[in-house]
Amino acid sequence: MPKFLPSTSLKKISLEQFSALFTWAIVSSSGLYFIAGRDDYSFGRVALTALLYVVFIILWLGITRDKSYANERRTRATLIALQFCTIISLYFLVPFTYTAILMVMLCSALPYIVNFKTALLLSPLFALPLTLVYGLYWGYTNTLLTAVLFWTFNLFALVMINSMLKERAASEALSISNRDLLATQSLLQQAAQQSERIRIARNIHDLLGHHLTALTIKLQVAERISTGDAKSQISECHGLAKLLLSDVREAVTEIRDKSSIDISSAIDSIISATPRLNITFRADNQLSIQNVNLAEVILRTIQESITNTLKHGNASDMLIALTRGDETVQLTITDNNDECSPSFNIGNGLTGILERARSLGGNAEFSVSPEGFRTDLHVSLAQ
Repeated sequence: MPKFLPSTSLKKISLEQFSALFTWAIVSSSGLYFIAGRDDYSFGRVALTALLYVVFIILWLGITRDKSYANERRTRATLIALQFCTIISLYFLVPFTYTAILMVMLCSALPYIVNFKTALLLSPLFALPLTLVYGLYWGYTNTLLTAVLFWTFNLFALVMINSMLKERAASEALSISNRDLLATQSLLQQAAQQSERIRIARNIHDLLGHHLTALTIKLQVAERISTGDAKSQISECHGLAKLLLSDVREAVTEIRDKSSIDISSAIDSIISATPRLNITFRADNQLSIQNVNLAEVILRTIQESITNTLKHGNASDMLIALTRGDETVQLTITDNNDECSPSFNIGNGLTGILERARSLGGNAEFSVSPEGFRTDLHVSLAQ
């Protein structure tokens, strides 16, 4: 399995991540600055506060990352619980109610693991500790009003993040549909061209070839019963007719040979419409596919593999290799997803690949290695 070179470019930080990091930096730096200047705060207490601020942002980045975890929901729920405890600890260490901004950031992460309705029901629980800690422990007044105000910020964050996630899901669904449409359009166009070439070749063979064959036979008969100069001329015409018949047969053969489907252009159209994935495609120069159903199986396998990689993996690179064996066509798809479990489940997508391959008498195999996930498709060319 090929190893992919690491990307030399730095990963781009999204606008949402930048705004979160900026907010965290302002809250944490100002909190540390003010408590460091107080006489009743020891160095150890300031250092513990700084450590908790760092733990908070690490947990937040872990909660909101796009890549999937091996145990997705449980892992993110655990990270949220740890971050909740971290913020409560900061409430007891930092005597400033604006520390609750961190709770707003945490609340905004809820749509990543629960639906929007559940997130709304949980949001008051994220505002309640502000009243309890700053009212009972620090002895502040009007903490209930402050908690209600921050709860409204929680609601606003939930609405914005939920809208962003819906937009992202819709964009990915549109990208998948667009890839399917481009591949289907290319396949239909080439199938129509193939059908037209075969029709023309058949007509030339059945009509022109038939008449030339009849003409050749008659000229051969005429040559035998003729004498003198007439026989010489007929013999020459007979030779020309035989040569023309040979040229017609060669032309028909060439048309049929060139009626194969250009699978590479269809695959290129899929690759060009795929976001967030660096795809390398390699194919044998002499590969010729005549059967539309075989071409469709290859394209659908590539589409499903790309979709699975984007939805369930953390891969950044993919290699697609299409080669020809003695009597088979072989498709190998590998990615550099290093978080795929060796005991992966074959879901609907992989099952669909298997069913399509077996419908043409072929087979598909799936495997996981330290380098990533691999799909091998083998289908006979004799269809």
